[in-house]
Amino acid sequence: MGKTVDRRSFLKLGAASAGAAIGCRGGEIDGTVDGAPMRMQYRQLGSTGLEVSAVSFGAHGIDNATLMKASLEAGINTFCTSGGYLDGREESALGDAIARSGVPRDKIVILTGDDIKQHATVDSLLENFDASLRRLRTEYIDVYYNAMVQTPNDVRCDVLFEAFEKARTAGKVRFLGMSGHHGGMQECLEAGIEAGHYQLFFTKYDFVSYPDQDQILSRAADRGIGTMVFKTNAGNRQKEIKDLEAGGLSFRQATIRWALSNPYVASVTVSLTSFNQIDEAVAAAGSSLSSAEVAMLRRYAGEMYDKYCRFCATCEGSCSREVAVADVMRFAMYFTYYGREKEAMRMYGELPASATAEECRDCSGNCDDACPFGRHVRAGLIEAHERLSFKKA
Repeated sequence: MGKTVDRRSFLKLGAASAGAAIGCRGGEIDGTVDGAPMRMQYRQLGSTGLEVSAVSFGAHGIDNATLMKASLEAGINTFCTSGGYLDGREESALGDAIARSGVPRDKIVILTGDDIKQHATVDSLLENFDASLRRLRTEYIDVYYNAMVQTPNDVRCDVLFEAFEKARTAGKVRFLGMSGHHGGMQECLEAGIEAGHYQLFFTKYDFVSYPDQDQILSRAADRGIGTMVFKTNAGNRQKEIKDLEAGGLSFRQATIRWALSNPYVASVTVSLTSFNQIDEAVAAAGSSLSSAEVAMLRRYAGEMYDKYCRFCATCEGSCSREVAVADVMRFAMYFTYYGREKEAMRMYGELPASATAEECRDCSGNCDDACPFGRHVRAGLIEAHERLSFKKA
């Protein structure tokens, strides 16, 4: 399969540039004023009544209260964290930042959640809610989300629905969301609409994956379900393409603007690890996507077509050894392109031995033929195993 962007990917970029040209709903991004970038803008999150900043702070792997406080001062009022990240230190750092900022609690939107284990009970989930409240030093959570959903069965979680309703009645939680970034996300979103319990979709959203996602988000909006997105940069591999950001372009800013050009996207969640990145993200939310940025994203999509793993798991059915290809490639992405080496190695080490890529070197590579995007899957798995494995002395 050649290195060309398929028709649906081009259409997706075309829709984004059109959205930027015609403007968006309500108080959303619409350009600059007197040549200067606009301040942070805020959008309605579905029918929740919450106003979220167009860029939100993604705290995955970040427990820096000073950065969180600086983000608040820059106008970012929305924070996405999880009790399962860094053993709760993210939530504790956020609670500290909010207390130090002096910003009224009702001006801040907090999302937190965790993946719901198979053995979870109503009581165990209620304990998780209370633990998050203690770490966050708050009386209520704005949105609690069902994290890491991979199948519609994960979405239809009766034990969560029951626990959430009890917590909501007690005033501890306001709204329920669901989150994921796996290959079956389109089916999960459809199941989330049908379930009737969710007020927020918190999902991966980029310009090359999930071709039917825009239509699903439109239907969700019709039901009052708001959408926040993350991982908009399609693998974060811009440094591999020579002169991609020539002329002062910023790939990261372009992907934020691209996502915000969709009227159904309320906020783009970005991992902010420095003060410069805070400034960059706020500036990205202050102007519309340009034609030069659209061209840059088209070029990236074309050159990364057979390199970027969408984590669709299509090839996994061809693997006689049941390697968890999507997970392995996701961990490799964290290691190589996100600077999260230790975390990636830890997650890889937690996979069952049979699901790792340890034996891929001796395999014929049926996964290569099964990849719908023509990726060299086996070679990528071998490289991933070498990087992610703990070397024995």
